[in-house]
Amino acid sequence: MAWYNATGKENVKELYENDRVIDRCIFCGNHDEIKTTMTIVFSDHETNTGPICKRCYHANSRKAIIG
Repeated sequence: MAWYNATGKENVKELYENDRVIDRCIFCGNHDEIKTTMTIVFSDHETNTGPICKRCYHANSRKAIIG
């Protein structure tokens, strides 16, 4: 038996969506699904750490350019 047919539940939604977290995003303030925790640095002594939603994470992330 191949490794990808081991359980027969590889594409079952409940296996990868049970750990969804809904919280208030520090960027937009909406209650959405959280991607990760980010720290916003305003100055050397002023920071804000909190959850960031998937939409804001993708909108504010930078793409690495190799070359």
